Amino acid sequence: VAELLLGSVSLALAARARCPVVVVRGSSPPGDLARGPVLLGVGEPASGSAAVRFAFRAAAARRCGLDAVRAWRCPAHETVDHPHLAEDPARAHLSRASALLDEALGDAVREFPEVEVRRLVVEGPARKILLDLSADAGLLVVGARRRHGHFGLQLGRVGHAALHHAACPVAVVPQHG
Repeated sequence: VAELLLGSVSLALAARARCPVVVVRGSSPPGDLARGPVLLGVGEPASGSAAVRFAFRAAAARRCGLDAVRAWRCPAHETVDHPHLAEDPARAHLSRASALLDEALGDAVREFPEVEVRRLVVEGPARKILLDLSADAGLLVVGARRRHGHFGLQLGRVGHAALHHAACPVAVVPQHG
C-alpha cells in the first residue's frame, strides 16, 4: 500500500507542468539518491527529445552512466508460421526498436561523449521493464507529451506507473507539441 502513496499535488504537477518535475517518494536518505545510473525510458523519437537531453544532462552532472531502454512488443497475431510474413516478426520488431533507440539517442550521444551509455532493447511492457530496472537506478527519466488545448492529466501510462511504483526518484520531462 505504501508504494501507492503519491500526493495529488505531486501527480498534478508531474502531469501538467511545462518544465521537468522530479518526484521523490518514500523516506530514502538523500545519499541514496546518488546511487545507480540514470535510467531513461525511450518512447517514440518525436515525443521524447527533451527527456533524452534531460537524462544526458543529469548523467553528466552526476558523473554516472545512463541506461537507455526501449521496450517493444510482438503482437500475438504475428506468429512465426504466418504464411505472409517473410521474416520472423520478433526480429523485425527488435530491429525497429533498436533503430528507434539509436535515432532517439543520436544527437545527445555526440553532445555528451563523457556519458557512458548502455542501450537496452527489451521485449515486454515498458511499464514493467522500467519499474524492474528502477530498483538499481538513481533516477528514472520519462517523457510526457503536452498537447495544447487538451485538458486533464497529460502523463501517459508509463509515466503514471513510474510515479506510483518506481523504486527511485522519477523525472517527468514534458515534450511540447
